[in-house]
Amino acid sequence: MEAVNDPYLRHLFDGDPVFNVYNKDAINMSVGAPGPDLLKQCAEMISNATLHRMEEEKKEGNFYLFQYGITPGLWECREELAQFLSRRYGDPVKRENLILTCGATHGLQLLLTSVMSPNGIIFVEEVTYMIALDAFKQYPLMKIITVPMKDDTVDLDAFEKIVIENKKGDFYLNDEKIFWAMFYTVPTYHNPTGMVLSPDNCKRLIDIARNNSVMVVAEDVYNLLHYENKFPPHRLFFYDDPNDPNYKGGNVISNGSFSKILSPAIRFGWIESSPRIVHILKTSGTLCSGGATNHYVSGIITSLLQEKVEDEYLDMLIKTYKERLNALCETLDRYLPSCCFYRRPKGGYFVWIHLPKGIDGMDFIKWCQKEYKVSAIPGARFSYTGEAKNFLRLSISFHPKETLIKATITLCKGLLDYIRNHTDSK
Repeated sequence: MEAVNDPYLRHLFDGDPVFNVYNKDAINMSVGAPGPDLLKQCAEMISNATLHRMEEEKKEGNFYLFQYGITPGLWECREELAQFLSRRYGDPVKRENLILTCGATHGLQLLLTSVMSPNGIIFVEEVTYMIALDAFKQYPLMKIITVPMKDDTVDLDAFEKIVIENKKGDFYLNDEKIFWAMFYTVPTYHNPTGMVLSPDNCKRLIDIARNNSVMVVAEDVYNLLHYENKFPPHRLFFYDDPNDPNYKGGNVISNGSFSKILSPAIRFGWIESSPRIVHILKTSGTLCSGGATNHYVSGIITSLLQEKVEDEYLDMLIKTYKERLNALCETLDRYLPSCCFYRRPKGGYFVWIHLPKGIDGMDFIKWCQKEYKVSAIPGARFSYTGEAKNFLRLSISFHPKETLIKATITLCKGLLDYIRNHTDSK
């Protein structure tokens, strides 16, 4: 009988001596997750918030936090979350438009099973979050179609043509499965390119979605990691304005998470959407049976938000990540071979390196891991079709600034060596 392989591992990146971001023998610039120097601060924060929430439960005496919760999620948590997001976005967020989730991946799964045609189409950008691609492949009746990009954001001319070409299929639709297609995108501080969809393109994307009854799921997990002016760019959801003459009941969903702004292990996120979609989600079998998701943790998050602890932590993250991004980009400006280039992001985790056409990032990274003990993710990993081979994604989130500088210098030296001696591109 075949046995289950279940080795002793401590974290998601464990098990591979090179990819393991905790490995001291090599520097892995791949991982989009906070490092231990940041996560260690969560211990006291969560401990204090837990004590605060337990005292609140004792005062009331009914201990509702340990009961099945209401389907959209703890009322007090959604109220505090709406206030937090409103002050951090600089745009209003309504409690009643929020559905609590176990993170952005769970939110995505909930949308696919609740409001999407089971034999519908999922449109994705030429490069996109690679684990989302893995999740989409779990729905074999749904067709995945890639959309070209221009200047590291979606090519909307191409997207509109592709939508029109594919909208005439025989899709299963009813009062709940209201969308024949979904466009999955990361419009703000894109993963992997780091870019932001412009306001004009946001408006045009929404017009395309409305005119063709397409759901747009905006992965809004990096929006608040904004390193320029006071407020980040308006989220895509902001432009799907109910006051517009062409409003169709809401086509955009903002899919958010605390994984990037607190801790991945918390497994706490939210969906922000229009009333028609909120109603479908609130009455879905999954949420009704489960009685809210992550209900207990929602109580702890409520205390973090009430006490403004999360605001203080986010301010610290922004300051830290801004310093790391500046250090990385200044190092690239000095050491990156002239035949390569990148566009400097203004927020988020990632820097997207364009390599010469003849360079396969996968081959280079395998070689660089061995020869220079530095790693990044090659572009093909982000492509459903396996294209985008001449790219690399670097992350600023895990390592301290000094480690990032050292690793970036080494990576650039390795890249120059590889271009000069291992390819025809010079």
